[in-house]
Amino acid sequence: MSKTKLTPEEQERIKKLEDMMNAPVTERAVLEAQRKALLYKSKEFYSIRGCLGVTWAWFYCLLGGREAGKSYSVTEFFVRQWKKYKIPFIWLRLNEASMKKMLVNNAEKLVDADIYRKYGLELKVKGNNVYDHGEKMATVLALSTFANDKGVAHFDKDFLDQICPGGHKMYYHICLDEFQLEKTQRSQGDIAYQFVNQMENLVRSTKERMRIFLIGNTLEECSDILTMFNFIPEKFGRYKLKSKRCYIDYMEPTDAYKARRKGTVGDLLAGNTSNFTNKVEFDKSLVVPGKRLTKPKAVIWFSETVKFTLWEGDIISVWNREQCKQNWAMRPYIDLPYDQKLRDSVIQLYDNRAFYFHNLISQKKFQKELQIIKPRKQ
Repeated sequence: MSKTKLTPEEQERIKKLEDMMNAPVTERAVLEAQRKALLYKSKEFYSIRGCLGVTWAWFYCLLGGREAGKSYSVTEFFVRQWKKYKIPFIWLRLNEASMKKMLVNNAEKLVDADIYRKYGLELKVKGNNVYDHGEKMATVLALSTFANDKGVAHFDKDFLDQICPGGHKMYYHICLDEFQLEKTQRSQGDIAYQFVNQMENLVRSTKERMRIFLIGNTLEECSDILTMFNFIPEKFGRYKLKSKRCYIDYMEPTDAYKARRKGTVGDLLAGNTSNFTNKVEFDKSLVVPGKRLTKPKAVIWFSETVKFTLWEGDIISVWNREQCKQNWAMRPYIDLPYDQKLRDSVIQLYDNRAFYFHNLISQKKFQKELQIIKPRKQ
């Protein structure tokens, strides 16, 4: 992968910064950060090298513009690990149609042509499995069909106990590619629920040696999967959610990336959309983070475990064990009286922007639950 050259001024500045690394210790961290920032701006394509040093994480969320090299970098790493250590990998897509596209013509869309040539691959597809020179290298699955994969042994019970060539330890290598829905895409169920269940199918009760990459183009303001980590990045940066074992890299487009994109069809016709800028403007007009929550009015139930509290002032927050006399069931079959008119009233109030939200994560989680239960328009 190529890099855009630094300008003479930037090269000179980096050299000065390197020369100044013998400065006092208190100044070195600042100088090193400045040097890395300049080098980062010159990168045209993304590399997961920095992620791999975050060894405590199981989940690596990579959010960046299209054609930034996210999928390429993960695929290249997986294939390199396969060729060197015989570690197979799982590649996931949201739905069955997307999954099948990956397997067409002996998985030509799974592995880029230059990776194919670089590692001397010879791929054949049989069912959902991809074989390299007769050995199973990868399996391609869909989240939406997780129920079909129950009981299927993609990894045997002794998988992690195997010793790879060179004494390297075995890992679970899994990637969910393009995990965020495009605005025109229709959801095929609860993505977060499907993801959790597919993970249960694949890794079961494993608590070690997992690298699960989640790749998104920032095509939607918030992914259902990101809400599982109870965190939505609002600014570019790297975020460490240690309690969730999750590392998020929300990438700012580099100068080199923007130079490559400039003048393309996508840039000319839709250059300011989040697909290419990787910047999403959140509608925070209904979020009131500084507002004090005084008196709970009702608990809104979507399930036994998914609840929200409606506070005085029509502010909604994620339920935190508040007790209320009023409990509204948004679905039948919860152990509560169900009133469809009440459910429809809550939906209409939301559509009319009558509710406020304690924080952004409350808004996005509530929005996600409503989208699942909303009657489909004929």
